[in-house]
Amino acid sequence: MPEPFDLRVEIPAALTDPAAAWRFIERFAARLGAPVGPDDGFPESGLAAAEQRLGLRLPLAVRELYGRFGRRHDLLSGSRTLLPPEELEADDTALIWQVEAFWLYQVAVPLDRLAEADPPVLIDGSSPAYDDWEPYADRFSAACVETVMSENSLCGDWGGWRRECLPSDTAVLDRSLTRVPPLISPGGRDNADRWYAGADVLVHLDRSDERSESGWLYVRALTREAWDGFRTAFPGAWTETVGG
Repeated sequence: MPEPFDLRVEIPAALTDPAAAWRFIERFAARLGAPVGPDDGFPESGLAAAEQRLGLRLPLAVRELYGRFGRRHDLLSGSRTLLPPEELEADDTALIWQVEAFWLYQVAVPLDRLAEADPPVLIDGSSPAYDDWEPYADRFSAACVETVMSENSLCGDWGGWRRECLPSDTAVLDRSLTRVPPLISPGGRDNADRWYAGADVLVHLDRSDERSESGWLYVRALTREAWDGFRTAFPGAWTETVGG
C-alpha cells in the first residue's frame, strides 16, 4: 500500500530545512506515479563546469537540487524553466537559475549570499509588477517546494486555476482548509499572501494585485476529485493560470 500523502502535513514539514524539502519532492514525485531515479539529476562534472565558467561556488542547496532532480522537467519546469548548468548566468548582483517567458521574470540567488547553504531567492522582470531585484523566498529550498507545487506537475485538467477572490472566500477557506506556512515570502507585502491546504489541494490567496480589492485565488489539485470538490465549494469563473 502506498504511503499516505497529505499536503496539510507534507508542506509544513517540507519548509523546515533543505533535507525536508528534498524528501518532499521525492515523496511528491512518487505520489504522481513517477518516482525519482538515480539519473534524474545533473552529474557533478556539469556543476563543476558551471562554477568554473561563472567563477563562483554554487550554494549547497543549489547543488543538491541540480544533483538530485535537475533533469526532472515534469517537476521543475512549466511556465518557468530551470536553467541547466551550462545556461546558469550571473549579473552584477545575482545568480539566475529560473526564467519565465509568459510574465517575463527571472528568479535568482543574490551573489553576496552564495556562501550560505540555503540562501534567499530574488525575483526580477521586465513587467511593471517588478522593480529590479525583489525578495521572493527566504530560502532556496522553500522556493524549490513552491516551484514543484506551481509548475508543470500540477497543471492540466485539474492543475493550475485561478479566479478573483470574493469577499466570502476567506471565511470559507479558514473553515474548510488548513492554513499552512507561506511558500514564498516577498518583502513589503505584509499579509498579502495566505496559503491553505487540503489533503489533495493547495490554495494560494494572493492580495498583491492592487487592481483587485480582495485578491486572487490560485488552486493546485492532485486529483480530479479534489478539484471538483474545491470548485463546488468555491463556484465562479475559474480560468487556467497559464493560457486561461
